[in-house]
Amino acid sequence: MFGAVGMTSACAPIVDGPVDHQRARDRNDETRLAAQLELLPGARHARVTIQRPVMDPLMPSPTPGPATGSVVIVVETEADRARITDRTRALVHAVAPEVADPTIDVEVDRPPPRLARVGPFTVEEGSRTPLRIALAIAFLVIAALGVGLARNAQRRGNNAQ
Repeated sequence: MFGAVGMTSACAPIVDGPVDHQRARDRNDETRLAAQLELLPGARHARVTIQRPVMDPLMPSPTPGPATGSVVIVVETEADRARITDRTRALVHAVAPEVADPTIDVEVDRPPPRLARVGPFTVEEGSRTPLRIALAIAFLVIAALGVGLARNAQRRGNNAQ
């Protein structure tokens, strides 16, 4: 009898302010720049952060701080770090020219491990010999248990007769 009578709450639409617009612009530029940096020769991964000052038109005397940007790019061991740093700086200035001096950190990724096959297993090369020893010991233990069970079954068979 007292069911819901199609009442909807009347709320004003959410309107993004200057801060929201600026942060969205920064995020879009960060994503685009990271994708471009990952295409550089020798680059494996890039992470970009850009923060521009927000210009609020309602502030009586706007005093924005400087725009800042930082980039961390992970590269292969044989990559030319100096060249990647130069290209990164150029790309940051192309995407965000208001960032005067971006912080750029080029890190060398460790080389991928050397792998070796031991039967059905793939392990790091340094673990190959210890795995072979462990498998041999396990085989000997299983064989000894099998021999022990066979002898035990044979004794029971002889005692039953």
